[in-house]
Amino acid sequence: MKRSEHYRRMAQDVARFRDAFQSVLTHMEPVREYMTGSLMAFRPKAAEKAEAAAASQKASQLAGRAKRAQMQSGISRTFVVPKVEVPIDPITRWDHSLRDARVMPPQQVVNTCDLIIGALEEKAERAEAIDRTFVGRLATTAALPARVRSIVEEDHPGLGKVGFAAGVFGQIVVTVVGGLILVGATAGVATLWKNVVQTSSASTPSPTVAPSTAVATTEPPTGPTATTAPAPTSK
Repeated sequence: MKRSEHYRRMAQDVARFRDAFQSVLTHMEPVREYMTGSLMAFRPKAAEKAEAAAASQKASQLAGRAKRAQMQSGISRTFVVPKVEVPIDPITRWDHSLRDARVMPPQQVVNTCDLIIGALEEKAERAEAIDRTFVGRLATTAALPARVRSIVEEDHPGLGKVGFAAGVFGQIVVTVVGGLILVGATAGVATLWKNVVQTSSASTPSPTVAPSTAVATTEPPTGPTATTAPAPTSK
C-alpha cells in the first residue's frame, strides 16, 4: 500500500468515528442547570435508550482506530478537568463530553476529528507527490521492512524479536539490491559517455598539410659580362 493510500484510509477511520459520535448525539437530550439553564450534560432519550446504547458501542469501537490515526497525524489535543488537572483525550474519552459538556463540549470532539482528518489529507497529498518520483519509490521500498516489523509487533507482541530479525534481513536485501541497481546505472552511464566520446573523436576531421611544390626558375648569370673592344687602326 502506498503511503498516500495509508494516510487516506486513516482519515476515513477518523471520519467514521466522527459520524458515529454524532449519531450518538441524535439519541440524546440535553440536561441543563436548573438556575442558569446552561448546558451540563446529555442523557439518552426515554424512548431511544436502546438505540443510544448501540450507537455508543459503535463509537467506542471506532475510537480505537481513530486514536491510532490521531497519532499518525501529529495532532495532539486534550482538555483539562478543573480542580483535578486530569487531561482528557477527546478521542478515547469522547463519552466525557456527554457527562460534562462544560469541560469538553461535544462540538470540540467533532472539531478535533476534523483537524485530524485535515492533517492526514495533507500528509496524503504530500506523500502522493513524492511517491511519483524515483527517490520516493526507493524510500517506500526501504521503509517496507520497518512497516512489516511494526505490524508484527502490534499483532503478535511475543514475536517482536522475529519481526526485528525479519526487518533487519529485509533492510539488508533492500540495501544490496539498491546498491546493485546503483552500480548498474553508473556502469551504463560510463559506457554511454565512452561511446559518445569515441563517436565525437571519429567524426572530427584531422587537419591536413598541403604538400609544398618547388617552382624551378631560370635566372640569367650574374657574373661579369665580356665586352669586345674594336682593334686600333694604324695611321
